[in-house]
Amino acid sequence: MGKISKSRQRVFIVEDHPVFREGLVQVLGTEPDLAVCGEASDAEEALRAIPGRKPDLVLVDITLPGKSGLALIKELRADDRRIRILAVSMHEEAVFAGRVLRAGGDGYIMKQEGPEEILRAIHDVLAGHIYVSEQVVAAMPKAVARRSANAQPRPLARLAHP
Repeated sequence: MGKISKSRQRVFIVEDHPVFREGLVQVLGTEPDLAVCGEASDAEEALRAIPGRKPDLVLVDITLPGKSGLALIKELRADDRRIRILAVSMHEEAVFAGRVLRAGGDGYIMKQEGPEEILRAIHDVLAGHIYVSEQVVAAMPKAVARRSANAQPRPLARLAHP
């Protein structure tokens, strides 16, 4: 990893599968505005390396050996509110995207997406947007409506309407 120009956004990759990690490095290498500033194969290694590398964005696999990617996201968010975090995972997005966002992540993308979509997600998150698939966005109003319908009335509301 040579010198990185100031005009390039710095990306740190946390992924335990070497072949997938190398693929991400190659895909990011095609982008003139992105540069890989570091890599780690687990959360502990990432926590040691990230402060010195000062990434703009951390790509985090949520299934890591030892400490989970969700735990890593929580720690990264607690340490630096400005850092952008994008989870990359093989796990069902409908289940895990909400967990990642609640943990402090800025987006979630499935590993089976193509390079163009992964780059789109990276650029969206770096621009300050939340990234999830269109299917998850479409399902969100339904999930919120179900949660509201199943919610228990607040104690004061019960007093007003016995």
